Amino acid sequence: MRPGLQLLDQRLHGGTVAGITFASGVDAAGQDRHRLPLVLIFSSAPITGRRGRQRGGRAAPDTFRDRTERFQTCSGCAGGGHFSNPGQGSGEDHVTSKDAFIAAHRFGLGPRPGDLARLQRDPKAWVMAQIRREQEIPAALRQFTGSRERLEAITGAADAEKGAQKMSGRIAREVAVPELTEQFSERIRSEQPFTERMVAFWGNHFSVGRQKGYNRSIASAYATEAIRPHIFGKFSDLLFAAETHPAMLIYLDNILSVGPNSPFGKRRKRDINENLAREILELHTLGVDGGYTQKDVEALAAILTGWAIPNQRYARQSARLEKNLNREVEERFGPGSFFFLLHEPGAKTLLGKIYQEGGSAEFRQVALDLTRNPSTAHFIATKLVRHFVADNPPEDDVARIAKVFRDTEGDLAEVTKAVVGLDSVWADPLPKAKSPQDFVVACLRALAREEITTMALNGVLMQMGQQPLAAPSPQGWPDTAEAWVAPGSLMRRIEFARELATKVGNRLAPDVFLNWTLGDVASDETRGLVRGAPSGEEAIAFILASREFQRR
Repeated sequence: MRPGLQLLDQRLHGGTVAGITFASGVDAAGQDRHRLPLVLIFSSAPITGRRGRQRGGRAAPDTFRDRTERFQTCSGCAGGGHFSNPGQGSGEDHVTSKDAFIAAHRFGLGPRPGDLARLQRDPKAWVMAQIRREQEIPAALRQFTGSRERLEAITGAADAEKGAQKMSGRIAREVAVPELTEQFSERIRSEQPFTERMVAFWGNHFSVGRQKGYNRSIASAYATEAIRPHIFGKFSDLLFAAETHPAMLIYLDNILSVGPNSPFGKRRKRDINENLAREILELHTLGVDGGYTQKDVEALAAILTGWAIPNQRYARQSARLEKNLNREVEERFGPGSFFFLLHEPGAKTLLGKIYQEGGSAEFRQVALDLTRNPSTAHFIATKLVRHFVADNPPEDDVARIAKVFRDTEGDLAEVTKAVVGLDSVWADPLPKAKSPQDFVVACLRALAREEITTMALNGVLMQMGQQPLAAPSPQGWPDTAEAWVAPGSLMRRIEFARELATKVGNRLAPDVFLNWTLGDVASDETRGLVRGAPSGEEAIAFILASREFQRR
């Protein structure tokens, strides 16, 4: 091991380096204390920052390369990124507001060079300005074909299942994998990081996986088509778009669900699948204690029959059925499709309300009614407060956000503004641990990377245990520190920090990097480690591996 890098190991395992003594991982009785690193790096205990540094200085040079007195050029740092101007000469390189840290790390995805200096003028306004009902698809994501076109290519490739699977694999390689990488790169380079955080939050709430069937080809389009357009719109629209998207229908088996009394069900002796209905009630709206019964699951499952994806069997019957029944077999709703020949006819009773036969309109009305249910308001408010305030959401905050959700009938712009307006969200800068994806994005944003390669993305996130679209269950990824702070996971983060720091080398002044990533939230302990590091490379690694950077 290079001499300088042993400082990180000493922080974990004990010893004295550069005049700093670290507690050992073994106590006086010889017992291994593996959780010590979690205390050092993930602790949310109050921190002591350094305040009141004198401000002022010369006018800032035009580019990073011109700054020769305080720090050196960083062209090509960590793979070719260029740092933007952090305002050194104007005295804004030293941030005096913990609110700017909270805005950048908790609401955003970590600051890029200069962000903290800009945010300190009005951090809350910076967050609020990103709450816009109309969401444009980033240009880099508009280049990919939609899920409907992909499914049509798959199902039209050949009548034989082997032909469809071959086409699905090709689309996965040539379209879906590059699309996932580009989505991750968008989070790294985005000037609207709060928007990207909310896309990720709602995508995780309505979680899908790419492991099942044709989802390896189309799940990558799910966030762009079903989630992003509605993150600050109506919850009922988001709910409808997410549940009827082909990726969700495949993931939770609704494509296998056929009403036994439907035209298709009578001929094929198929039955209703309840998976999607159960997860809508338990995970997406009311919550497990939301007051529904098994009868409600069955009723909602019947309502959801008909929502499926095109396939060759439907296509062969379409022309004949449309002529005989004088109606279209398939109704299209964005990327989603409804086939009446699969839909269970008749009235259904859900949560005490009777829904008359209405085909595709039944679930549209259900989405509105579930949004208006007080249990949904409480469940969604709890998840939002957990994400932005604390792992154990304060009941007063949950009640406040739930009331806004109820009063506005799920207006997510107003609900999100209420979350940003909570006093508690600005009180503590370090209550939440960054997930692996958040940590990787924050590191690359701090080093001004613009993108990441597919191989690097898959490799590092696989090691850290959070690959895109690979949550272990329909619950999505957990949102508490307990899930992410195991010693093994922590060590993989430290290795990643070391690798990035090695690419930067000594080309970046550590004190400047510390101020534009952590500002005054940096503790005296962290500042001491950075000052005592044998090289700039080790100092940068300390900052990325620090407790403050690991939390948000």
